[in-house]
Amino acid sequence: GTPSRALTRHALARASLLRARLLERRHPPPAPVPASGLARRTLPAAETHRRHVSSPSSLGARDAMADGNDRNWNALLKWSLAQTDDGNTANVRDGDGAAAPRVISEADRAWFLQAMQNGMVDEIKRMKAIAAAIGPNADKVLPSQEDIDARLELMHELNDRVCSVDNGGDLHTIGGLVPVVLNLSSPHAPLRAAAAEIVGTTVQNHQKAQLAAVECGAVAPLLRLVQGEGGDAEPSGDGDASKHGSGVGFESEDSGRKAKRLAECRVKALLGLSSVTRGCPRAVAEFFKLGGAKSVARCVEETTLVDTTDGDALSLRHLTLKAKTKALHLARHLCVMSDKTMSIVIDADFVTRAASALAEAVPSFGALGTSWSDAFRRAEKQTMSVDAILGSQLREASLRLLLDIARCVDFEKEPKALDQLRGQRVVDAVNVVGRWYATFDADEKSTFQDEMTVCAELAKMFG
Repeated sequence: GTPSRALTRHALARASLLRARLLERRHPPPAPVPASGLARRTLPAAETHRRHVSSPSSLGARDAMADGNDRNWNALLKWSLAQTDDGNTANVRDGDGAAAPRVISEADRAWFLQAMQNGMVDEIKRMKAIAAAIGPNADKVLPSQEDIDARLELMHELNDRVCSVDNGGDLHTIGGLVPVVLNLSSPHAPLRAAAAEIVGTTVQNHQKAQLAAVECGAVAPLLRLVQGEGGDAEPSGDGDASKHGSGVGFESEDSGRKAKRLAECRVKALLGLSSVTRGCPRAVAEFFKLGGAKSVARCVEETTLVDTTDGDALSLRHLTLKAKTKALHLARHLCVMSDKTMSIVIDADFVTRAASALAEAVPSFGALGTSWSDAFRRAEKQTMSVDAILGSQLREASLRLLLDIARCVDFEKEPKALDQLRGQRVVDAVNVVGRWYATFDADEKSTFQDEMTVCAELAKMFG
């Protein structure tokens, strides 16, 4: 290249190297950790919760968000080094053949600073822009599928950005939480699901954001999604969404595909409610005031018996299993908060419903077993199917709820709880899962060790 361009690259390389050294001093590499110590490392509560509720793809985006600035510098450093010749692109030498220092011109400095500025993203400014874009006509039918997809993409980006605790706390401050809550009433199911996920991500382990969500009225629309309200409208087909009221538009096909979209809304809404109510008495009070306990309990009764040869039906079954598991975990959190909340959970009949979910999640086994055959077991040892993973999560959630209630309830204040725990449905469910565990070999016992431990503790309490 020309000498001026070579000088510019040299200046860029030197600045990048200085920046990299500064970052290394600020974030020194961790000391080597033995494998055993790594296994014992305790995750912070926020990190643990996020890993449970997030998909791998969203986690990757969130990690990129967390250290995006550092990665920008690292990428620039790699590019700069690729252009250098022993750190001296301009090949400027002194009399002894050593690289000679030079003064960077103001023009080169200005260019460098502008390049750095263009590579950075102002998080607050970007979140404001997204909030402004998704707010208008949030409860109206949008004109085209392109409009729906564009808004959905923006909402996914916003969800990635609010994974940062600071951004989550700032979302309400900049007025971004209100348009998100408005989208919980969108006639388009994918937008409702995305809005519920943003609420859940924003408020998790963040008291300020939880209170802001309650003040914005997020609990009521989340409960409506749990109850299955709202369809999935087709685009209106014209360019003016403001002419159409909420719910106007052609309803999507009455098929498994539509049911799958509504089930996705329910799963995301349960995530949102779990995050809003966790450790927030005001949100819990609003949840119970609106009859949330019975609405969530009904999720555990949903049937999962579908045609497994139909792709949409199978996806619907998986979403239903997820919804049941999330509903049971939400009940676990609520029942141990106080005697009053325990009483409400008992009255909502979570005990018998958890027992039914437990029995349903046990594969058929024994002499006439069809879903726990030798061939199936061999295949599962190679790669566990989605059904097996979700079934295990549901069984463990059911067992843990029953165990928490048995441990924490005051039977003198809640005699109904004793009747429910000793009821035939609960006893039969625990016995059938116990007999299934008895068929395990060593590998299967290792795989399902957690739920087997909970079941054993629960069986001890039954005597």
